[in-house]
Amino acid sequence: MRLEPQILMQLSGVLDLRGGKFFGSCFGHRVPDDLLAAVTVHGAATNRATAGFASPSRNQTAMPVEFEHWDSPPHPEGEWDTVLRTQLCVDTSGSVEWFSPDSGLDGDGPGEVVEFPMARGFYEVEASARHAGEGADTWRLRFWSSDEYGPDLAEIREIALLAR
Repeated sequence: MRLEPQILMQLSGVLDLRGGKFFGSCFGHRVPDDLLAAVTVHGAATNRATAGFASPSRNQTAMPVEFEHWDSPPHPEGEWDTVLRTQLCVDTSGSVEWFSPDSGLDGDGPGEVVEFPMARGFYEVEASARHAGEGADTWRLRFWSSDEYGPDLAEIREIALLAR
């Protein structure tokens, strides 16, 4: 008998959305140009070290985001306007920082950063959004372990070196 999926950790936060994109990484706030382009084209993308998502809103000063770490794949839940999926590698840092990168105009780095604790490993990431007009999006990010895509410890170290 399979048990129902359970939330292991939950956190609410807000991001300062810039340029319609936000990212999660435990390797710093630099987002490579090819990943920025892939998120623009596909809505969600990863280079293993960083996962990114595109929002229909271009800018939103305080975009609400709910983070949920699950023990297994969760059931679909609720009415969402957008549902995107990708993967993310977490190194030994023990947390993922979520941020919207510097737009390149002001040069002041990422906006608000939300730190979400997660153990080392590889995760499936599902990002769901409700849209209420420009600058009024609400997002939910759900994570669960993925053995299928997971790199070994040597690969994680290599990903960390490339990302820095």
